[in-house]
Amino acid sequence: MKKLLYMAAVLLGAAILADLVGARKPTLKVSASDVLVIDGDTIDHGDDRYRLVGFDTPETYRPQCAAEKALGLKAKKRLTELIQTAGHIYLEAEIDVDRHGRFLAVGRAGGSDVGKTLISEGLARPYSGGKRQSWCI
Repeated sequence: MKKLLYMAAVLLGAAILADLVGARKPTLKVSASDVLVIDGDTIDHGDDRYRLVGFDTPETYRPQCAAEKALGLKAKKRLTELIQTAGHIYLEAEIDVDRHGRFLAVGRAGGSDVGKTLISEGLARPYSGGKRQSWCI
């Protein structure tokens, strides 16, 4: 009986894992005309909101200071330019969503990771979760 329960638990676990892997979104190619840039690290496509991962940009909606808002608006403008120039963005979606219910994805435009581009231009910082650093001096 114990072996039967053990085997049932193993099979159930395998089925759940297979379902999760199957639920992963494929890489999406989204036309620039179908993207709404919310801020430097968040975009909308249809009813879906994506938090672009690997970097953090200054806030534009609830900034802690004027400098943060100004830099956040520059990051938003630059992300928009990267997507518009490429004509599309590739979203490599992860399985997880963040605490705000946004899909998590790496964004690529023009053959480059948009986060790495924004970081190299001083408009973003590397970020992998946790407490964010202040953008205010």
